[in-house]
Amino acid sequence: MNGGRPGLVARIRERKASVGGTRMGTPSLSPFHDGLAAAGTRPGDVVLLSGLRGDDILLAAMASWMLDAVPMPVAADVALPPGLGDACRISAGPTVIPGRGSGRVEGLERTAVLHLSSGSTDRPKIAKRGVESLLREAEGYAAGLPLVPGERVAVPVPLVHSLGWGVAMSALLNGCDVDAAAFAGAAAAAREIDSGAVSVVALTPPLARLLAGTRRTGRPRLRAALVGAGQVGDDLDEAFRKRFGPPLLRGYGSTETGATFLGETGMGRPMAGVEVVEPRPGARGELVLSLAAPAEGYLGSEGPVKEWRTGDMVRHDPDGTVHFVERLRGPLRLNGRFVDAGAVDRALRDVPGVKDVVLLVEPRPGLPEFEDFYALVETDDTSDEPLPTPFGGTPAPHVVKCRRLPRNTIGKPDRDAMLELVRGRPHLSATCDLLVAVLVARTLADRGGGGPSAERLASDPELRRTDFARLGLGSLDWLSLAVRLENETGVEVPEQALLQPESRCVEGWSQVLAERA
Repeated sequence: MNGGRPGLVARIRERKASVGGTRMGTPSLSPFHDGLAAAGTRPGDVVLLSGLRGDDILLAAMASWMLDAVPMPVAADVALPPGLGDACRISAGPTVIPGRGSGRVEGLERTAVLHLSSGSTDRPKIAKRGVESLLREAEGYAAGLPLVPGERVAVPVPLVHSLGWGVAMSALLNGCDVDAAAFAGAAAAAREIDSGAVSVVALTPPLARLLAGTRRTGRPRLRAALVGAGQVGDDLDEAFRKRFGPPLLRGYGSTETGATFLGETGMGRPMAGVEVVEPRPGARGELVLSLAAPAEGYLGSEGPVKEWRTGDMVRHDPDGTVHFVERLRGPLRLNGRFVDAGAVDRALRDVPGVKDVVLLVEPRPGLPEFEDFYALVETDDTSDEPLPTPFGGTPAPHVVKCRRLPRNTIGKPDRDAMLELVRGRPHLSATCDLLVAVLVARTLADRGGGGPSAERLASDPELRRTDFARLGLGSLDWLSLAVRLENETGVEVPEQALLQPESRCVEGWSQVLAERA
């Protein structure tokens, strides 16, 4: 028996774990526990941990478990289904807001925590992580990192996501001291590691890159560095190793299963309690896992299951190491018909210069009975020219090009930001074009030389791409334009947009404004 949710707290206390150097005892937990008890929290209730700092998320989760409730860490502004939105909520302070409904959700008897999936490939779902799954994950990290009781584990990645949550809770369940302070800058984080106080750190690839570029200020005693939520190149691994000593351990998992792989190359090898069902060693195919601790699934879905299809295409080496190849694109449903998303994805990725693609199907604003199909494409070519892409008999998406896909704090595509982009991009782009064109036309008029109107500068493709110098403006005029634009919008024109002729035009400056507005 694992003791259920209260048993997790008992184990953490028994192992003498601490958060920020403070032992997990009654004094640290009572503000959260007493507030929840006063709010009438009962066994099986869902408790929203809303907008809390990392350390407070851990304390609030443990207080919820003490009352046999189910915590759900979320960002402060996240949208939730009506039933969960009415659940009891803990916010900063701590402030406990009692639930307005029953607060109870069926089918959570084995559930330790609820997490929102990333939504990078589909609409976000509420995943259930079981008590047994958390304990298995803790065993896997204890053996793979390893986790040593009493050592400090720094987790500067958000605990509302499964990567940060899994490492932090695994460290507590193994008797470590967890520092879950948010990443406040590379220099500050590097100084803490250089002080010798940190033994293990959990990172994303962007954070690892920032840390690798810092100047050494002490003698780090870092024993292990785990990187998840993205792929790690050899150059990043070498740079980090040169700066801090240990190699970057690659981690792989999902919101639904927790961590499942760990190792120094590829995605690593299966952790304790995880077996690769498909593909066989030496083959390539969708990664299918057999789990000793079953995946509980999602709210409202059937579960639990012990065999999990990840949706990722991988290569399985004969030595057991697994390498990520690509995310499988299943069929999308558009206005009642299935679309071959894989064919659309491949066609777009075959276009020279395209770096990444995300496909979305969303209800049409004002006409929710109809759905629109979008493709967000990360490319250096953000001109208005359409991509030369034959889609055959597959419905063609509305293609939105951008230099960088919006990503969340752990490096995954940010679905909410992408939706804002597809809904507002055409209007934003046209507005930025016109604003820059008006300022250029005014500057030409001020010089007394005439020139094309703002309307022509904004709409004529050739004029939009014409270097300001060819329009008769000198370097002082460009600087004056840049100052005007900053005064109007608060957006600073970067140096390259002043110096490079291909960027020193209405289209180039409009793109700067659209990206930074």
